[in-house]
Amino acid sequence: MTQGDFPRPERPLTDGVVALRAWREEDVPAVVRICQDPEIARFTRVPSPYTEEDARGFLERHEEEELGFAIVDADDHDEVLGSIGLRDDGEGRGELGYLVAARARGRGVASRAVRLLAEWAMTEAGRARVQLYTRVDNPASQRAAEKAGFRREGVLRAYMLLKGERHDAVIFGMTSEDLA
Repeated sequence: MTQGDFPRPERPLTDGVVALRAWREEDVPAVVRICQDPEIARFTRVPSPYTEEDARGFLERHEEEELGFAIVDADDHDEVLGSIGLRDDGEGRGELGYLVAARARGRGVASRAVRLLAEWAMTEAGRARVQLYTRVDNPASQRAAEKAGFRREGVLRAYMLLKGERHDAVIFGMTSEDLA
């Protein structure tokens, strides 16, 4: 199956400030540019240096392994501000992953995108729970999760394997009860 067993929304998801739209071939240069950021390489599985071939593989995997979106401005769907994806984690759970371009940070882009996709997963795609993980030393991502309405649930020791090193991770969760 494709897109992590999720139906693709009929139109871009938006809150009037940001929108989540399908990836397009012409997004490859933007993905390459965004992923040159050392902070993205530090906190994610993104390789460094990041190439056009990496970007093309990323877009293909989004279609095969998860439901992936470009995060864009609600009024300008061409400028890519970041990336967000949703995977089926089994038992009615979804798992979110996201990154935001350096130039778009500090504007609430991540928290808005996370909230949009989590709400959609629970109200439209039938998930009872959505969760995400951040490294313990990534307070910006933790703030974005909390601002989106996720609850910090604990620390998973040596949970993430990134570039050959183990890192503790903070797990955040949201259920339909949190949407009210």
